[in-house]
Amino acid sequence: MSELLFIADVSHKSGIGHLMRCLALAQAAQQRGLESVFFVSRYGQDVALSRHDWCGRLVLVDINSDRTIAALRGRIASQHCVGLVVDGYYFEHQFIAELSKLPIPLLMLDDIKTAACEYADIIVNPAAPQWLQDYREINSRAQLCLGARYRLLRREFMQVPILPISKRQSLTINFGGSDPMCLTLPVLKILTQHLPNIPFRVVTGPGYSQLDSLRDFIALSGAFIQHIHNCQDMVDLWTHSRLTVAAAGGVQFELCACQCPSVLIVVADNQYQATKKASEQGWCEILDARSGFDETSFIKTVIALWNNDVQLADMQINAKTWSHVTGADNVLDALATYVQACEGE
Repeated sequence: MSELLFIADVSHKSGIGHLMRCLALAQAAQQRGLESVFFVSRYGQDVALSRHDWCGRLVLVDINSDRTIAALRGRIASQHCVGLVVDGYYFEHQFIAELSKLPIPLLMLDDIKTAACEYADIIVNPAAPQWLQDYREINSRAQLCLGARYRLLRREFMQVPILPISKRQSLTINFGGSDPMCLTLPVLKILTQHLPNIPFRVVTGPGYSQLDSLRDFIALSGAFIQHIHNCQDMVDLWTHSRLTVAAAGGVQFELCACQCPSVLIVVADNQYQATKKASEQGWCEILDARSGFDETSFIKTVIALWNNDVQLADMQINAKTWSHVTGADNVLDALATYVQACEGE
């Protein structure tokens, strides 16, 4: 069986989003009869093993090490490998340079215009089609997969049972798999103070570091709060959310697919343009927290939305217009086209 290889940066610092994007690609590859093999850290292995929807073998490695290069080289020599997918912010430039010397296509998932893209054969960025010229300047030979049709969503999002706003109950809070900015608890405190009688769902991921403090607050708050840790069915969660407060980033593609009116909080520069565009599409509001969290503006926005059924319904309709769920297949098509072109040379 042919194999697709992955190296994803997974840590408390970087979160688990890179691994989840790769999982989406691995699930689509599985449907095509490809075996996926992930070269991951101990933390990445723990995250993968905690998921019921995981697919792909796991190889434990130290990222950025010569031993990892050697392990990949050995795998490629013994198996039929069709490509190597790299996703993460903290790979050393020289490490990527060495990966590019391996005899298979190097596909990089990028959202920061990293200089290491100069080594990629294929560059995927679903959030920034406006960077086409920038990527061309970094790497004039790479095949570019830019824009919404390359959004990487796991297979659970392929067929979403949409509920109308009138059937949705909760205000849902989620700041990703690790919440590196530690926003979950302060946001929950603010919301329960100003909206004391509504049902909340708080979702934390496997890398969340403030579980004890969060559970203590929930136990003493007197508010209607359901806490879900390491959720394995995000579709069910999102489709029952009347309004969602979430970190900007890859999760916004999930929210759009599930037609979730949302308030997206931007905490990093690389999130801003894509989230601003999403807000212009009319299905979410944006709060720019890169220079600090504006509590007054935040609570005003959330209260206004929560109490406006008509606006929430309109936002749901707008989300349907902008949802794209087949990006993983489109990326694999691009890889297949690249491989065929190389074989024809």
